[in-house]
Amino acid sequence: MHEEMNVAKVDGGTALQKVSGIVRTYPSIWQGTVVDVGCRTRELEAALSGRQVRYVGVDLDPAAEVVADLGDRLPFEDRSVEVVTAFDVLEHTDDIHRGFSELCRVAREHVVITLPNCYEVGTRVRHLCGKPISAKYGLPTSPPEDRHRWFFSLEDARGFVRSASSRHGWRVTDERALLGPRRQRIGRAVCRWPNLLCATYLVRLQPCS
Repeated sequence: MHEEMNVAKVDGGTALQKVSGIVRTYPSIWQGTVVDVGCRTRELEAALSGRQVRYVGVDLDPAAEVVADLGDRLPFEDRSVEVVTAFDVLEHTDDIHRGFSELCRVAREHVVITLPNCYEVGTRVRHLCGKPISAKYGLPTSPPEDRHRWFFSLEDARGFVRSASSRHGWRVTDERALLGPRRQRIGRAVCRWPNLLCATYLVRLQPCS
């Protein structure tokens, strides 16, 4: 895949700034119940402050409203909530295909996902120089609490999402390169060569029918 990609802008490098940029990118979809899978410290709840939505955080952490593993069956009925999000979550699951199917099963109107691009230029340079890619990879001497299970490019992610969404009766209605302030300066180049210059892939799905 070599077609150009649109951009979604983020104001800074914090998790809240990243999620707030996603909320601004799709301003009209945040209605009804929003299930935030892998909610961690609940940045999406903060970003949705002031909107008339019911926020439900899902995580392995007992502090979440719903304690569940995306790799298993989520405790929601089919098509029971308006919006399901999974921001930088699927790559942590043992079974990414099952996790993706669960997002599509639970949502009724929108699924919004971000995935990392492990082939972007910064990762390539670190790998070439023999430096650690990130704390999420490598071989720690003690068992880690969490880590990435999957290593893939942006083109891999696009192909996976398009194919898997189609199998589950969904379609890609928008996909973007999620860019912070530094990469925004070369936004045109990122649009043209996203597999090299985009660190995070953002995609929105809607049902085919």
